[in-house]
Amino acid sequence: MLRALTPCRVIAVDVREEALALAERSGAHLSTKATTDTSRVLRATTSGTGVDAVLDFVGSRSTLDLGTRGLRADGDLVLVGSGGGELTVRKPGSLPPGSRISLPFWGSRDELADVVALSRSGALKVEAERFPLTAVHEAMSALRDGRLSGRAVLVPG
Repeated sequence: MLRALTPCRVIAVDVREEALALAERSGAHLSTKATTDTSRVLRATTSGTGVDAVLDFVGSRSTLDLGTRGLRADGDLVLVGSGGGELTVRKPGSLPPGSRISLPFWGSRDELADVVALSRSGALKVEAERFPLTAVHEAMSALRDGRLSGRAVLVPG
């Protein structure tokens, strides 16, 4: 969506090579494996300033730590995932000065319609595996175990 809607440079970080390959197929400009050097890699690709925004789709302690270390001053940390991580907010602290944190839960109906329209136009590159509604437990297990490359979609039948 970022590539379809903005001119920003997209950098994907993950621990799994399959997820990084998916990010590249989906339009990421750069992908890098999460290691102890990742924040240094992010800073190097931004001439030392850090990234403008971090979208954390995991929300674990380690991803929050990486996100705050890679974020620039006045950057945005968007915590999407609910991985149980905690972020201590204090001044001064681990967040760069002027940082903004948001904890989105879901978008509006109009925003969902916009996403569907983007997908129908071909502007989004989405990979999904279909599961019948009766296989919801199998779909959830596949998501939890990291056996999916992309999204799980439940369909009637």
